[in-house]
Amino acid sequence: MNVLIGKVARELAALEEQLDRAFERAFSTAMRLPGRGDSFRPTIDAYETKTGTVVRVDLAGVDSKDIRLIVDGEYLQISGRRTATYAQPPEHHLQMEIPQGNFERVVRLRVPYDPERVTANLDAGILTIELPSREPTTRKIPVRPA
Repeated sequence: MNVLIGKVARELAALEEQLDRAFERAFSTAMRLPGRGDSFRPTIDAYETKTGTVVRVDLAGVDSKDIRLIVDGEYLQISGRRTATYAQPPEHHLQMEIPQGNFERVVRLRVPYDPERVTANLDAGILTIELPSREPTTRKIPVRPA
């Protein structure tokens, strides 16, 4: 019986991941501005810590002024543009593999975060976004007589 439960749990986790990817594609497409094509898709690591959620994005060659971050409810939208930076434009390209242009990624956040304490740092081409968990609050609730 435990083997069956484990198998079902793994299948549900895989299905949830597939649905998240499908939703990200749909959400990214819906948020895309007309005439704005994505040229590349930066890679992302997202993980939870004891204090919140951390999202790391590989943005080698992207200037911090060209990055836009929006947190909205349970979603983090990362978008921007990478442009070629040649001292002098080449006359003939021998090989072109570094993608350029607009990009956009959407990450679904599973843990409630405090939007006022979100930070983002770009260091050595890695954008690190820290989303601290929302502080739990304790409140005494008075009980009124009928």
